[in-house]
Amino acid sequence: MQMKNYFKREKGSMAIYTIATILSFIIILTGIFFTASSVRKNQLRTLIKIEEVYRKNVNNKREVYDDLTAERMLSSDGTFSKLKGINTPNLGSGMTAIKWDETANNGAGDWVETTGDDKDWYDYSNKKWANAITEDGSMWVWIPRFAYQIESGYNKSGADINPDDATTGAGTINIKFMKGTTNEAADGTKTWDNVSGEGKWNIHPAFNYGKTVSGIWVAKFEASQSDAGANAADYQNSTGGTSGVIKIQPGVNSWRNITINDIYSKCLSYNTALNSHMMKNSEWGAVAYLAQSTYGKNSEVWINPNSNYITGQAGESVSASSTTTTYAYTDTTYGVNASTTGNVTGIYDMSGGSWEYVAAYVNNSYVVSGQEPYTYGSNVINGEAKTKNIYNMGTTDTVADNYAAAAGVYGDAVYETFSSGIGTNSWYRDYSYFPYLKTPFFRRGGCCSDGSSAGGFCFGYDNGYDYGHVGFRPVLVAL
Repeated sequence: MQMKNYFKREKGSMAIYTIATILSFIIILTGIFFTASSVRKNQLRTLIKIEEVYRKNVNNKREVYDDLTAERMLSSDGTFSKLKGINTPNLGSGMTAIKWDETANNGAGDWVETTGDDKDWYDYSNKKWANAITEDGSMWVWIPRFAYQIESGYNKSGADINPDDATTGAGTINIKFMKGTTNEAADGTKTWDNVSGEGKWNIHPAFNYGKTVSGIWVAKFEASQSDAGANAADYQNSTGGTSGVIKIQPGVNSWRNITINDIYSKCLSYNTALNSHMMKNSEWGAVAYLAQSTYGKNSEVWINPNSNYITGQAGESVSASSTTTTYAYTDTTYGVNASTTGNVTGIYDMSGGSWEYVAAYVNNSYVVSGQEPYTYGSNVINGEAKTKNIYNMGTTDTVADNYAAAAGVYGDAVYETFSSGIGTNSWYRDYSYFPYLKTPFFRRGGCCSDGSSAGGFCFGYDNGYDYGHVGFRPVLVAL
């Protein structure tokens, strides 16, 4: 049907050009006739003006036609949209586009299904990110492939950047969206530094899953079990459900008390058609960097301080204390401030909620020799390279040396956005502690009780054990 309409428009366009040509010819002949008849010059000028107005009208119709055609040709396969300036969200098998409708639900707002060619589905230039659901009702947010530059604040802490304000301090990140899987940006840039350093332009490394991809779908909230509830009993038992099946949903207890081994396996098997996998450090960094740009909130994402680990919540301030009195993600006064965009279209629980294990680790002697951390993380360690990020051990297996060894790694919101291996030394004064010895695995975001130490640039270390305050988040890739 769309192709049929397209050809109709093509036919209509040709008709417009044909009529314009014929009319122009008539006007020229008329002009000659009136000139030959010694008609007054102002009459000739009038005819010329008529022709100019008509030509302008035809050109306007052509512009409208071209815009409509471009909108019609918006695809849902991850190819670049010149009209939108990004790679179109790649709706894989079983995915449905959704958009927030403020008029729905009697004016309270709600998500409604839409289509991939809906021009109102997303608008990254106005911080409106594309959302979709999978067949199980899980919610996902599209992160289109981009290049980035840390213009200022490279390898500095929040205190270094803004020593006069204990609540702020972050660098400046610039973004250029890429065209498909090519190395050309939307603005035509084709040359990149692809090395860590202030002012360097790098194609972000997160958009590779065995091959270059046009974007990734990130879980909108921390993972929960499909039958998770939202009550203190779930929190006390740290179960949050018993199904053992992943679902990404707001307003329920996040899935904790699960080893990094089981997280990795469950994420891989969750949706094989969409290449589901446990979030990597590089993918976390892609979200954090886009959020810190003009296409995202571009200020600190508020903490989820809900002490029952309820997903998609916010307190009454950026670093609210741990509490059960919180606001839902759709709340326009408080809730949306916990989003990476500052509105309902963004990603939540990047600060607080539960800590989140990511598929990343330091390849130290404990990992190599199969000692204790290996017990809880062997699936990650033995997994395919595309599913994880591996960090080299330093000269010695200490926090300081492992931190120094990460100097050349870029895109992961680790070395680039903090100043040392220990303390609240990341952007916005987020907590940072580099993995080492028996705790080689990374975890991100901080916990509901961490206050100002939690945040998108927060990271820590762990042994992969199943803790009641550590959860996770999956990612999808539609190839």
